[in-house]
Amino acid sequence: MKLTLRSEYRPWPLSSFLGILDIKTGVVIATLCAIFNKVAGVYGLIALLTGAGGSFAQLSLYLYSVLGLVALAWGLGVVKQEDPRQTLYYAHLFCGDHILSTLWTAFFAMQWWWYIPHDGARQANSQAQADLIAIANLTEAVLTDGERTQAAQLIWNQEKGTSAVVILLAWLAKIYLAILIYSYALHLRQGTYHSLAMNRPRALSIRAGSVPLDVDLAQGDDDDVEDFYRLNTPTKPSHVHTSNGNSATNGRIH
Repeated sequence: MKLTLRSEYRPWPLSSFLGILDIKTGVVIATLCAIFNKVAGVYGLIALLTGAGGSFAQLSLYLYSVLGLVALAWGLGVVKQEDPRQTLYYAHLFCGDHILSTLWTAFFAMQWWWYIPHDGARQANSQAQADLIAIANLTEAVLTDGERTQAAQLIWNQEKGTSAVVILLAWLAKIYLAILIYSYALHLRQGTYHSLAMNRPRALSIRAGSVPLDVDLAQGDDDDVEDFYRLNTPTKPSHVHTSNGNSATNGRIH
């Protein structure tokens, strides 16, 4: 005897988003989160071009974010159309974006953890930032270089662990979202999406051609209104002649 798990409990392909939402809804949420992330990169590009300063790596990441924003907008439309082939292409694109983003994240993390001194030195990349530093020096106590380095190292030691955990969780979450999109594409290709547990009630109603409850109620209300205003006209008695020559009126024999 062969034991098999029900489709909603099989580990692959995924059949829902975190077990609480339809898989298509989860893919839409994943795409919207990715779009929000790319929009943040667009704002970074605007800041860099307006004089905030930055490195070539930052500029390349921001330019890639603009291209990624266009690709993700295309992917969102593909997900809503439920096209199996295009959805699979979008899954490949999302996975490739995760790989490229991982490379940039690893580069910036290495710079931040090992090459930046974290000594509290203030750097001004524009005249506006220099003016803000000057204002801060007027309102705050001036620290010596040793005190500033000690305070900066204390803050860094408290925050670097949390930063690493957040980066790792975000990286794992994006892997899950990529698997989710691949699962959605696979269900569309196999024709099993509309039979999933989270999507089954809606699929059954579509197949049966049922009308939503609010439409039925509205039609019922219209029928009641028509009955209310319909005039009750008396019916004329109908005469039926029987075989023995007698006549029957509304069921009575004369």
